[in-house]
Amino acid sequence: MSPYTEYPTAAAVKRIVATAKASRKKPQKVAFKVSPQGIVTLDRSTNKLLENVSIYRISYCTVDKLHDKVFAYIAQNTFNGTLECHAYLCSKRKVAQAVALTVAQAFTVAFELWQVAKEEKGGRVKSGRCCYTEPVRLGGQCEQ
Repeated sequence: MSPYTEYPTAAAVKRIVATAKASRKKPQKVAFKVSPQGIVTLDRSTNKLLENVSIYRISYCTVDKLHDKVFAYIAQNTFNGTLECHAYLCSKRKVAQAVALTVAQAFTVAFELWQVAKEEKGGRVKSGRCCYTEPVRLGGQCEQ
């Protein structure tokens, strides 16, 4: 699977949505914190940390064309290096688009911070930008 195209992501989202529908379980409600450091996913009812994915491990993010309320991203697993597709059902199409745009902006800011740090020869740079949203976790992974 190429980490830079929408086709593997669309196929993975299709499988994830089908698996979620077949399970007939109520989807887990989550909150996102998106920053230049990455995506933090929290359980909305307990505020428990579910995932903390570094921006440097994310290779692609999108709003699915067929399922336009689904935000998805491809990230490299920290343990085995495989690429995983993470998909989230948002309350509205515009929420999914806002999350994807926020992640894209986080990529830009992270790159700018990296450039500044590189120029300062490893100087540490802080950023306070982040965004919270409330998608629902579909779950599932796609294999490399």
